[in-house]
Amino acid sequence: MSLSRIGRGSTRTVGKIESCLICQFRQFNRTTQHKGPARLILSSHQQKSRAPIQIREYATKPRFDAPKARADVDERSRLGFYTLAKQQGSLKMEPRIAQSLYQDFVTHKSKMDHGTNILRLVKKYNVALDDVSSLGIITFKIPDISDPVKRAQIPPSQHKAISGLLLQGCAQAGDPLAIVHILTAVYLSSAGDESVQELARLFPRYEISKYRQTLESFDQQTLEKTTALWPEVLTLKGLFLEQEGQRLKAKETYLQAINPSSLKYEPGSRHPMQLPLIAPWNALGFLLKSEKDPEVRAEAKTPFELGALKGDDPLSYYELAAFEPRASEKWLRYTSKAAASGHQQAMINLIDFYQEAAKTESPVLKDDGIRKALNWLLGWKPGSAAALAREWLEAASNAGHKPSMLQLADYHDSNGDQEQAKEYLRQILEVPSAANQKEEWPQLVQLARKRLAGIR
Repeated sequence: MSLSRIGRGSTRTVGKIESCLICQFRQFNRTTQHKGPARLILSSHQQKSRAPIQIREYATKPRFDAPKARADVDERSRLGFYTLAKQQGSLKMEPRIAQSLYQDFVTHKSKMDHGTNILRLVKKYNVALDDVSSLGIITFKIPDISDPVKRAQIPPSQHKAISGLLLQGCAQAGDPLAIVHILTAVYLSSAGDESVQELARLFPRYEISKYRQTLESFDQQTLEKTTALWPEVLTLKGLFLEQEGQRLKAKETYLQAINPSSLKYEPGSRHPMQLPLIAPWNALGFLLKSEKDPEVRAEAKTPFELGALKGDDPLSYYELAAFEPRASEKWLRYTSKAAASGHQQAMINLIDFYQEAAKTESPVLKDDGIRKALNWLLGWKPGSAAALAREWLEAASNAGHKPSMLQLADYHDSNGDQEQAKEYLRQILEVPSAANQKEEWPQLVQLARKRLAGIR
C-alpha cells in the first residue's frame, strides 16, 4: 500500500446530494373560524335549571412537526448518500442494509456500550467490522440541506454525532480503520482545519488514551494479513512520539514504516474518505530537516528522494527540488512533477520561472541544462514561455490561488478583454469553499471589489 497518493485522495469529494427534501416547509399560521353558539329550545323551567349548550367548531391546519421533518430529511439524505457511496465503491454493504444498521444502532445506543452494540450489529447483519467503521466515516460526510432558512426551521442533524458513536464503538471493538481514522483526526486537529476539529471533538479524552493503547498493541503480521494500514499505524506512532519530544524514537518508527510495499501505490487499498496522513518518508524528511545540525538537515534529501523517485510522491518532489539549485534542470523537473500533481506552491514557482524565462536574454537561460531542457519550448514558437506561464497561472487560479487570479485579470485587462478581466475579479470575491475557512487574501478581495466598482 502506498501512502504517496494520500492527499490526492483527500481532494476527491463525494458529489453533494441536495434536493429539496423539505419543500413542504412553510409557516403554519393557526386560524380559527368561530361559529356562534346554537341554543336548544327549552321550556322556561329547563332554561332556568340548565346552562345553555354551546357548540363551537374550529377549522385548523396541522401543526408543523419539526422533529419529524428533520427525521424525514435525514433518512432521505442517508439513503441517497449511501447509494452514491456504494456506486463509488466507498461503501461495501447495500445502502438499505446500511440504513437499517444505522437506525438499529441509534435505537439501542442507550441500552448498552457502543462496542457491544457494534459487535451485535456485525453479527446480526453479517458484515465485517471495518465495513461498519467505513459506514461511520461516510455518515460524517453526509451534507445537510443547503437552504439556511429551511435548516433553521428544524433541529440540527445528528449524523455527525452518530458517526462519532459508530466510530467509537468500532474503536472499542479494536478495529484498526476506526483507530487510525480517529487518531489521525486528533493529530491533525491542531492544524486548524474546522472539519477535522469537529470530528476530533466527538471523542472523549479518556477514550482517546485507550485508542492510543490499542494503536500500540497492533501486531504487524496480523495487521498485514487483514489490512493495508500497517505503515499508517507506524506513521501515527511516530507523529505522536515526535509531538511528545521523543525524536529519536520517532525517527526509528518512520524508518520501520518505509518499505517497498508502502512505496507502491495500490488502488483501493485505502478508504477514499479516510483522513489524509503524511507519508512516512515525508515525515522522516521533515523531522531531519528541522534539526539544528546542518549535516543532519542535509540527510533529509534521502527520504524525500526515495518518496519522489520510488513512490512518485508530489510532496516529496517539491521538497527534493529545494535541494537543487533554483532554475537548474533537476529543479525544473522535480518542481514540474509536483505542480502537475496539484502542489500549489510548486505551481507558483513554475509561474515565476517561466515568466523570467520569457524575458529577453533572461539570466535563467544561462544554465546549459536549462537551455537544453527548454529547447523544445523556446524553439516551438515566440512567446511560448510566457504562454506556459499563463497556463500555470490558470492552474493555480483553478486551485484557488487569488494572486494568480489577479495576474490573469491584469493580463486580460491589458489586452482589452474587459469581460474576462471582470470574470477573474469576480472569482477573487468568492468566499473560501471550506466551512469556517478564513480568507487568505483579504486585501486582494478589497482591491477586486474596488476595481469591479470602477475605482482604481
